Amino acid sequence: MSTVEPGASLDGERLTDLLMRLLLDADLRARLADEGAEAVAADPGELECLASVDLAELDTTARRLRSQVWRPGSGGSLGTTFPRSLRLLQDAGATESGLLTGFLGSPHFARFRLIPYTAPGLSAEEAFASYLLDDAKSELLRDTVTHELMITLFTSLTCEQPLSFVIEAEGIVPTDRGHAALRAYAEASAATWRAAAAERPEATEHAANAEAVQYAYFTTSAGLAHGVVSGRVAAAFEAEPSDRRETARRALARRGLW
Repeated sequence: MSTVEPGASLDGERLTDLLMRLLLDADLRARLADEGAEAVAADPGELECLASVDLAELDTTARRLRSQVWRPGSGGSLGTTFPRSLRLLQDAGATESGLLTGFLGSPHFARFRLIPYTAPGLSAEEAFASYLLDDAKSELLRDTVTHELMITLFTSLTCEQPLSFVIEAEGIVPTDRGHAALRAYAEASAATWRAAAAERPEATEHAANAEAVQYAYFTTSAGLAHGVVSGRVAAAFEAEPSDRRETARRALARRGLW
């Protein structure tokens, strides 16, 4: 916002912090508009900055920031990345606006870097998933958030090299084809994704008779592959070297998955 001038006592870091607080905190902007800079400023340096703020421009910039965070990808958004998760939350009474406001005010947002390459940071999707998982009370919601996060991370690992963000999700291992990961989910959770997963008939039959299932994700030359897997396939992810692990990895490699 070109109307904000730094006060003499504010260095660049403090000025940036003040601007981000103004952009992220709607209550702070409301106090500034209603009560004036004197009521909001913590010191003379902040007062000089706040006194020069164009309130209309501030509100416009805050709306643009919310939009940019909600739609971080090309043609995508957090809403399209986490459709099932958001539907579960909305069924419980949450709103997109409320979730975005909560995310922007959470420590998870600080781990996301809005501009790639300014500093190492998480993708908006992983930061948002961390925020949702912090308060996810149901197993279905936890599983669904994790699954949708893994889909977007593996889509990026398949299509975007080098990555413009860091990944903190555990258990993603390198393979000759790229990357792979294994997660354990409740069978009831995986059943809600099955129609869109295009899983093999034998994998679906295996899942139908289990309370918990092993679910794998792979990058391949053709793109992302994922679905419920058997114990023989899950052995490929064992940490300790063994004949069982190597047999599973060779079998997956023959299918273009490892």
